[in-house]
Amino acid sequence: MEQTITLKIKLYEPTRAKQEVYQEMTDRTTEFANKYLGLDKKDRPKTSKEAKEHSKPLPSAILAQAIRDIKSKPKAKRFKRLWPAFNNQNFRVEREYTVDGGAVYKVSFPTLERRVGVPIVVTPYQKKYLDLLLAGKVKQGVARLVKCGRDWYIHLSLTVPVERTQKPEKIMGVDLGLIDLLVASAGGQTLFFSGGQLAYVRRKYAKLRRELQKAGAYRALKRLGDKEHLWATDVNHKLSRVLVNFAIAHGVTKIRLEDLTGARWTKAQGKEQREDPGRSLHYWPYYQLRQFIEYKAALAGIQVELVNPDLTTLTCSRCGETVKSRPGGRWFRCPRCKRIKHIDVNAADNIAQAVSGLAS
Repeated sequence: MEQTITLKIKLYEPTRAKQEVYQEMTDRTTEFANKYLGLDKKDRPKTSKEAKEHSKPLPSAILAQAIRDIKSKPKAKRFKRLWPAFNNQNFRVEREYTVDGGAVYKVSFPTLERRVGVPIVVTPYQKKYLDLLLAGKVKQGVARLVKCGRDWYIHLSLTVPVERTQKPEKIMGVDLGLIDLLVASAGGQTLFFSGGQLAYVRRKYAKLRRELQKAGAYRALKRLGDKEHLWATDVNHKLSRVLVNFAIAHGVTKIRLEDLTGARWTKAQGKEQREDPGRSLHYWPYYQLRQFIEYKAALAGIQVELVNPDLTTLTCSRCGETVKSRPGGRWFRCPRCKRIKHIDVNAADNIAQAVSGLAS
């Protein structure tokens, strides 16, 4: 089994001249992409040699990858930005050792004038996978040159083999919500991730958006949206990492999540909740969170399944008794067996048991 991951590697203090070259490469790649889309399909270049007729000077490697990237988005009408990208034959990761035995990493790729080598900032997590790459134990995919804020990064795709070991099955259920953004339960062990601070930050962003819209400050509004997206993505990365580490620590072999696609979000909330940015379920990227959990779990050899969320908050996880309406407060009190349990832990246990079946 294989899993694809993307390392977001920061370039170490590129000179102003190099940054200007990177920006020019990005501008030319984007300009080429939009010219490509403006051509009749029969006239669109199929090779980098043909593409040179429709582009300002760019390395053949970038033009060839740009054509592949454009074709992968058949519905695109215009690109706001298409980052320069390189396949595994034109992008290299290199490692050098210092006199004291430390390792220094750099990457090299073609630019407008020549191939350049650039030092990179490597975290311990990234170092593990770069060492596997250099040892030939993982496959290198596409590398993209991307600017975020004032810094330049390489987004490097790697395909990692994942070994599944045969262990006694242990299933963890995960309930997603707002008061507690995430509650996980595995064999009596629970993990809570409060949504209180997140609700505060979301309300803060919503207030700023209203003020900027009222003032007509649309460029500032766009920057705010980018900042909020990066913040939410960072939270989801940290949350998924904590969840998968919790699963590993407790010997979990399978994680079951609610399938939250469709209209359930709207039906589950009243008008007051939907209009509150801090409480509305529409305001948090749950699908992104699910994706992060899935790929991090796969790297750990843990399977992820989606279950039907119906009745998970209405059913006693011990005896199976179902109540007609969601209990008030934060506790589920079973009318049959009299068991009292935190309502989200009870739901997580029901999700682990897939009381309403697996999602189709």
